[in-house]
Amino acid sequence: MRDLFDSQQFLASLAHDRELGVELIDAFLEDCPRRVAELIEALDGGDAVQATKLAHSLKGMCGVVRADVLVGLALEMEYAGRDGNLDRVREKLDAFTGKLDMARERMLDFRNLG
Repeated sequence: MRDLFDSQQFLASLAHDRELGVELIDAFLEDCPRRVAELIEALDGGDAVQATKLAHSLKGMCGVVRADVLVGLALEMEYAGRDGNLDRVREKLDAFTGKLDMARERMLDFRNLG
Protein backbone atom coordinates (compact mmCIF):
# COMPACT_ATOMS: atom_id res chain seq x y z
CA MET A 1 0.00 0.00 0.00
CA ARG A 2 1.75 3.09 -1.26
CA ASP A 3 -0.50 5.32 0.80
CA LEU A 4 0.97 3.92 4.02
CA PHE A 5 4.36 5.34 3.05
CA ASP A 6 5.16 6.37 -0.50
CA SER A 7 8.94 6.73 -0.53
CA GLN A 8 8.93 8.25 -4.02
CA GLN A 9 6.41 10.93 -3.07
CA PHE A 10 8.28 11.50 0.18
CA LEU A 11 11.61 11.99 -1.58
CA ALA A 12 10.06 14.22 -4.22
CA SER A 13 8.67 16.45 -1.46
CA LEU A 14 12.24 16.85 -0.21
CA ALA A 15 13.75 17.66 -3.62
CA HIS A 16 15.21 14.12 -3.52
CA ASP A 17 17.40 14.89 -0.50
CA ARG A 18 17.75 11.35 0.82
CA GLU A 19 19.87 12.40 3.82
CA LEU A 20 17.11 14.76 4.97
CA GLY A 21 14.60 11.98 4.35
CA VAL A 22 16.48 9.60 6.62
CA GLU A 23 16.66 12.27 9.33
CA LEU A 24 12.92 12.89 9.11
CA ILE A 25 12.16 9.16 9.18
CA ASP A 26 14.41 8.70 12.21
CA ALA A 27 12.66 11.55 14.03
CA PHE A 28 9.25 10.15 13.12
CA LEU A 29 10.13 6.63 14.25
CA GLU A 30 11.40 8.01 17.55
CA ASP A 31 8.66 10.55 18.26
CA CYS A 32 5.53 8.84 16.96
CA PRO A 33 5.47 5.99 19.52
CA ARG A 34 5.85 8.56 22.30
CA ARG A 35 2.90 10.56 21.03
CA VAL A 36 0.82 7.40 20.75
CA ALA A 37 1.70 6.51 24.36
CA GLU A 38 0.74 10.04 25.47
CA LEU A 39 -2.53 9.72 23.56
CA ILE A 40 -3.29 6.45 25.34
CA GLU A 41 -2.62 8.17 28.68
CA ALA A 42 -4.96 11.02 27.73
CA LEU A 43 -7.65 8.54 26.77
CA ASP A 44 -7.18 6.57 29.98
CA GLY A 45 -7.53 9.83 31.90
CA GLY A 46 -10.62 10.88 29.98
CA ASP A 47 -8.87 14.03 28.71
CA ALA A 48 -10.53 14.85 25.39
CA VAL A 49 -8.69 18.17 25.03
CA GLN A 50 -5.26 16.55 25.35
CA ALA A 51 -6.30 13.64 23.14
CA THR A 52 -7.36 16.10 20.46
CA LYS A 53 -4.04 17.96 20.66
CA LEU A 54 -2.07 14.73 20.43
CA ALA A 55 -4.12 13.48 17.48
CA HIS A 56 -3.46 16.81 15.76
CA SER A 57 0.26 16.43 16.44
CA LEU A 58 0.24 12.89 15.04
CA LYS A 59 -1.58 14.15 11.95
CA GLY A 60 1.19 16.66 11.31
CA MET A 61 3.97 14.18 11.92
CA CYS A 62 2.42 11.68 9.52
CA GLY A 63 1.95 14.39 6.93
CA VAL A 64 5.65 15.22 6.98
CA VAL A 65 6.53 11.65 6.02
CA ARG A 66 3.65 11.42 3.54
CA ALA A 67 1.88 8.56 5.35
CA ASP A 68 -1.54 9.45 3.96
CA VAL A 69 -3.55 6.65 5.59
CA LEU A 70 -2.14 7.59 8.97
CA VAL A 71 -2.91 11.27 8.34
CA GLY A 72 -6.53 10.34 7.66
CA LEU A 73 -6.84 8.22 10.79
CA ALA A 74 -5.22 10.91 12.93
CA LEU A 75 -7.63 13.47 11.50
CA GLU A 76 -10.57 11.23 12.42
CA MET A 77 -9.14 10.92 15.95
CA GLU A 78 -8.80 14.69 16.13
CA TYR A 79 -12.41 15.26 15.09
CA ALA A 80 -13.67 12.61 17.50
CA GLY A 81 -11.67 14.20 20.30
CA ARG A 82 -13.14 17.61 19.52
CA ASP A 83 -16.57 16.02 19.81
CA GLY A 84 -15.60 14.43 23.13
CA ASN A 85 -16.11 10.95 21.68
CA LEU A 86 -13.21 9.14 23.32
CA ASP A 87 -14.56 5.72 22.39
CA ARG A 88 -14.29 6.72 18.73
CA VAL A 89 -10.75 8.03 19.32
CA ARG A 90 -9.83 4.65 20.82
CA GLU A 91 -11.37 2.82 17.87
CA LYS A 92 -9.40 4.92 15.39
CA LEU A 93 -6.26 4.62 17.50
CA ASP A 94 -6.45 0.84 17.21
CA ALA A 95 -6.59 1.18 13.43
CA PHE A 96 -3.83 3.80 13.51
CA THR A 97 -1.42 1.64 15.48
CA GLY A 98 -2.01 -1.34 13.20
CA LYS A 99 -1.30 0.75 10.11
CA LEU A 100 1.62 2.42 11.88
CA ASP A 101 3.31 -0.95 12.31
CA MET A 102 3.05 -1.60 8.57
CA ALA A 103 4.20 1.92 7.68
CA ARG A 104 7.11 1.57 10.08
CA GLU A 105 8.36 -1.48 8.20
CA ARG A 106 8.25 0.43 4.91
CA MET A 107 10.05 3.37 6.45
CA LEU A 108 12.76 1.12 7.84
CA ASP A 109 13.18 -0.43 4.39
CA PHE A 110 13.55 3.06 2.89
CA ARG A 111 16.01 4.04 5.58
CA ASN A 112 18.13 0.91 5.27
CA LEU A 113 18.18 0.64 1.48
CA GLY A 114 19.92 3.97 0.95
